[in-house]
Amino acid sequence: MKPHTLFFLLIPVAILWTVAAAQAQTTPRTTPPPAAADAIRGRIIDAADAPVAGAAVILFDRDSVYLGAAASGTDGRFELRPAVRPYRLQIQHLAYELRTIESDRTELGDIRLTEAATAVDAVVVEGERPVVKVEQGRLNYDLGRLTEGQAVNNAYEALTRLPGVSEQEGALTLAGASSVTVILNGRPSTMTPEQLAALLRSTPVDRVERAEVMFSAPPQYHVRGAAINVVLRRSHETAFSGEVHANYTNRWYDTYDAGGSFALSSPSWSADVTYSAARSKELSSFDLHSRHTFAGQPYDIRQDEWMTYEGWSHRLRAAVEYSPKQRGRVSAAYTGSFSPNTDGLSRSTGTYVHSLSNKQSDQTLHNLALRYVAACGLDLGVDYTHYDNPERTRLENDYAAAAATAFDVTSGQRIDRLNVTADERHAFASGWELTAGGAFGFARSHDWQHYTVLEGSPATTDTDARLDEYTANLYAGFGRQFGKAGFTASLAGEYYRLGDYENWSLYPQASMTWTPSERHIVQLNFSSDKEYPSYWEMQGAVSYIDGYSEIHGTPGLRPSRSYEAQAVYIYRQKYIFVLFWNERPDYFVQTAWQASDRLAMIYQSLNWNFNRQWGANAVLPFRIGRWLDSRLTLTGMRMRQRCDPFHDMAFDRSKWVGIARLVNTFHVSRKPAIDLEVNGFFQSAAIQGTFDVEPLGSADAAVKWTFDRGRATLSVRCSDLFDSGMPNTKVRYRGQWLDMGAQRYTRTVTVHLSYRFGSFKERKHKEVDTSRFGH
Repeated sequence: MKPHTLFFLLIPVAILWTVAAAQAQTTPRTTPPPAAADAIRGRIIDAADAPVAGAAVILFDRDSVYLGAAASGTDGRFELRPAVRPYRLQIQHLAYELRTIESDRTELGDIRLTEAATAVDAVVVEGERPVVKVEQGRLNYDLGRLTEGQAVNNAYEALTRLPGVSEQEGALTLAGASSVTVILNGRPSTMTPEQLAALLRSTPVDRVERAEVMFSAPPQYHVRGAAINVVLRRSHETAFSGEVHANYTNRWYDTYDAGGSFALSSPSWSADVTYSAARSKELSSFDLHSRHTFAGQPYDIRQDEWMTYEGWSHRLRAAVEYSPKQRGRVSAAYTGSFSPNTDGLSRSTGTYVHSLSNKQSDQTLHNLALRYVAACGLDLGVDYTHYDNPERTRLENDYAAAAATAFDVTSGQRIDRLNVTADERHAFASGWELTAGGAFGFARSHDWQHYTVLEGSPATTDTDARLDEYTANLYAGFGRQFGKAGFTASLAGEYYRLGDYENWSLYPQASMTWTPSERHIVQLNFSSDKEYPSYWEMQGAVSYIDGYSEIHGTPGLRPSRSYEAQAVYIYRQKYIFVLFWNERPDYFVQTAWQASDRLAMIYQSLNWNFNRQWGANAVLPFRIGRWLDSRLTLTGMRMRQRCDPFHDMAFDRSKWVGIARLVNTFHVSRKPAIDLEVNGFFQSAAIQGTFDVEPLGSADAAVKWTFDRGRATLSVRCSDLFDSGMPNTKVRYRGQWLDMGAQRYTRTVTVHLSYRFGSFKERKHKEVDTSRFGH
C-alpha cells in the first residue's frame, strides 16, 4: 500500500473517533475520566507558613465514596487523581487537627493546619526517596526533591541533574536517544538550544512541579522521539509576585545581564510580563593546520582563528490568560527579541593568508501565539512568527603570494511562518484512551547575498532565493492500562513540500511498560521522526570565514529520518539501565573537506547514507550519610557512519565510544545553607564523518549560599576548570590531512544573584522556534 493511501486512511479513523467522543460526552457520567490537567493540587502549611510534610490527604466524592489518597511532600505540596467534581478532602496528621474541605476547584493553594493540643514530639524517620516513578509510560521526576540541597539555581541546571540528561554544546541531551525535545506543560518548546537555556535558566526550580522523561513521546505533543515535559505549577490564587536577578559571567571577556519577571493572578485570569537585557562579548578561537594537495603540489597551511561578537540583546514577553472554572482556557502571548547593531570581528593570521572580517547585524523577532483549550478536551492553537536578520560584512584578504582581495557583502534572511494545531483526547470508562489531531504549517523564507568587489577578483556569486514550505500531518492513537502493564501506540501521516521537493511519510510510535513490583520496572519504546535542515543550509549561498575557509549551502539537501528503540529497566526506582538503538538515514551535518580544484577549506552539509548508534547506558546513584550525594552515569556505544556521495571520497567508518559522568554534591552546612558541587566528565575517542575526535574530559565546581528564608540565592560556578572541554580533531583520510585545535578559553566563571518576592511563581510559556533561522 502506498504511503499517501495510508495517510488518507487516517482521516476516517479520526472522524470515527470524533463521533465516538461526542456520543460519549452526551452520555451521563458520575465520574469523569482521569486527566492530568484536572488533578487536584495544593500545599499544606502550618501556622507559621512552613510546609507540612507527610500529611495524609484522602479524596472522597460527595457521597463519601473513597476515591484516592496522597501524602504531602517536603514542600507541603500534594496532587490527587482522579479529579471528580465536586469532592471532599480529609487532611490528617498526628501533630495537627483533622481538616475537611469541600470544593470543586482544581488549585486549592495554601491549606493551613492547626496544631493539635495533644501533639507529641516529632519522630524523624530518615529514608532514601525514590528517584523516579512511572506513570502511563512517563518517567516522572520531582525536580525539587531530586535537587534538594544541590548547587542549582534554576530549572535548566536542575534538568541537567536528571538521570541520563546532560548538556552538550549548549543543548540538553538524553543518553540512549539521538536527540531530545523539551516540552512545557505538554506543548513543544519551539526554540533553539540557546533560547532554551535562557528560558530555563530564568525559571526558579520551585516553579517546576515535575519533569517527565519520555523516550517515545505521544503524538499529541507534536514532537516525535524522546522528550522532556517540564510541568510548571499553575496558580489560581489572587496574588502579585516577581523576581529580579543579575549575572556576571567571564569567559575571557565580561558579560552582564539583568532582568525581572512579574505576574499578577486571580482565580480566573492572570497576566505576566518579563524583560531582560544583556551586554555580552563572546570569543571563539582555534588553530587550523592543513596539508593541502592541489595540482600535485603540497601546501602547508597554518591559520590561527579569532572571532568575537559584541552587542546588546533585549527580550520582552507579555501574556494574558483567562480560565473560568470548568469552562476551558484561552490565552494570548507576544514575544519580542531584539539584538540591534551586533558587531562581529574575525581575524585569521597564518602562512597562507591574513584576513580581517567586520560584520554588523540586526536581529528582530516578533511572535504572536493564541491558544484555546475547551472543557471537553479540544485544544486549538495558532502561532505566527516574523523573523528578520540583515547583515553587512567587509572581508579583506592579504595572501602570502602577494595577492589581495576585498569585498563588501550585504546579506540577510526574512522568514514568515504560520502554524495551526488541533488536538483532542478522550478517556472511556473501560480504561481505553483515544487521541487524535493534526497540524498545518506554512513558512516563507527569503535569503539573499549581494557582493561589491573592492579589490582583486574574488570568486563571488550573488544569490537571492525564496522558498515556500508546507507541512500537514494527521494522527490517531490509543492506549490502555492493564493492571501492572500498560501501552500506548499511534500512527501519524505527514505531507511535506519545499520548493520542488515533495514527500509523504508515516511515523509509528509505541511504548509499553510492565511493573511486576515496586522494585522492578521494564519499559520498551519505539519511535520515528524526521529532522529538517535550516533554511540557510538549503540555499546555494557561499559565506567566507576568511581567505581560506568557506561555508557552502546545499540546494536539494533532504530531511533526515530517524528510527529509535530503547529497552529500559529500573531497579528500586533509582538504578536505571538502558539498551538503545537508533538509525538515521539521510543524516546531515556540516563537515569540512579540502577542495580538489583550488586551495579552499569548504564546510558543507551533505546527506549521508546513514548514521547508526547502538549501546547501553547505566545510571548509578549513591550517597554517604547526609553530607554527600553522587551519581555515576556510564555509556558505551558503537557508532557507524557511511556516506557514498561525500565529494570524491566515500567513507564507511565505525568506532566504539565510552562516556562517563560523575556528579557530586557536598552539603557543607545546613545553617547557613551552603552546598558545594564538584563534577567530572570523560569521553573516549569518537568519529564524525572523516574526522577523528580525540578523547576529552572536563571538570566543574560550584558553591551556593541560600539565605533570607530561601528567598535570596548567591552562587559562584566555574565550568571547564582546566579549559579541556572541547576536543581536538583531525583528518587522515584518502589524501585529506587536517588538524583543528580545540577551541581555547572555554573556562567560564559565573556569579548569580537572585531575589524572589511575593511567593514568586513565574509563569513560562512555549518559546518561538528559530532553530532553522540564521546564517
